[in-house]
Amino acid sequence: MKSNNLFLILICLLLFTPFISCGQDTKAKLPELAKEIVKMRDLDQKMRIKWAGQIKKGKDKSEKFKEFTNKLIALDRQHTARMREIVDTHGWPTYELVGEGPSNSAWLLVQHADRNPLFQAKCLPLMKAAVDKGQANPANYAYLYDRVQVAKGEKQLYATQSSSNNGLKEGAFYPIEEEHLIQERREAMNISRNVEDYASSMGFTYKIPTPEEASVKATQETVNSKKHLIQAKKALMNQDYQKAADEYMMLTQFYGNISTIDFVEAAKSLSLAQHDEMALGFSFLTKAMVRGWSDWEIVKTDPDFENLRSSSDSRWQDFLTTAEEMQLDR
Repeated sequence: MKSNNLFLILICLLLFTPFISCGQDTKAKLPELAKEIVKMRDLDQKMRIKWAGQIKKGKDKSEKFKEFTNKLIALDRQHTARMREIVDTHGWPTYELVGEGPSNSAWLLVQHADRNPLFQAKCLPLMKAAVDKGQANPANYAYLYDRVQVAKGEKQLYATQSSSNNGLKEGAFYPIEEEHLIQERREAMNISRNVEDYASSMGFTYKIPTPEEASVKATQETVNSKKHLIQAKKALMNQDYQKAADEYMMLTQFYGNISTIDFVEAAKSLSLAQHDEMALGFSFLTKAMVRGWSDWEIVKTDPDFENLRSSSDSRWQDFLTTAEEMQLDR
């Protein structure tokens, strides 16, 4: 997939939730807040269903689609800002506070706060505490945990995150920690669907590896990541930016084997090479920021990032807004 569509997939990930209750509970302590959360959730889904429909119809190259995508981005930011206020004021929206359905809806809105993974990460311990008290859905926590891990370029635990975007394109699970244990972990979090069936529903084939297969795979990933890192650094030193970018692109597939600075160097190489997939540089820089990279403002002036800055006004501005919003949750 070309970088423009991939960028849209990364920032507007679609997530339908047919297996959780999203209705309202008359016993909630904060019924008006519950209604507000459900209203936001309904609008979120309405916009995403329409967005996905345009892609399936092949209309994702049109100006009208781009305008609609910008509206969806703006809506996500609006919902994220409101959810931050709610969480800061009330803590996590638990079953007791808003009811089971609205609590599930609150999770969905946070799950879609992809432009601010730090806010998502901030919600994780609050959700976990609620789950431990029987006041939030453990499956929801698992989905959000994996979402944050992928946002950081780290391995997920529950195989909830894939590159397929609900069948909109062929994909696969993002890397999984101790992959042979995946089904046991899912069951422990009350995720009812078998991981292999879940993959099939997302449009790709997956088979749980044996412990031996998982060990061999993990070892090979470590070996390959080191190989690509060595080649990337060598190419960058020799000012062979195209090769450096290609090697870093390969490296960034090996979640769990990438340092924060590797993501920064990957973005720099893409920029210097004026690579066809240069838009991924924004994603790499965001991953670095989620991990705590604090020197992101150098991207504004460093000549090595000039091509990235000028590649797209909209993406550059979106990156700056994302960086600034993330500072609120540090």
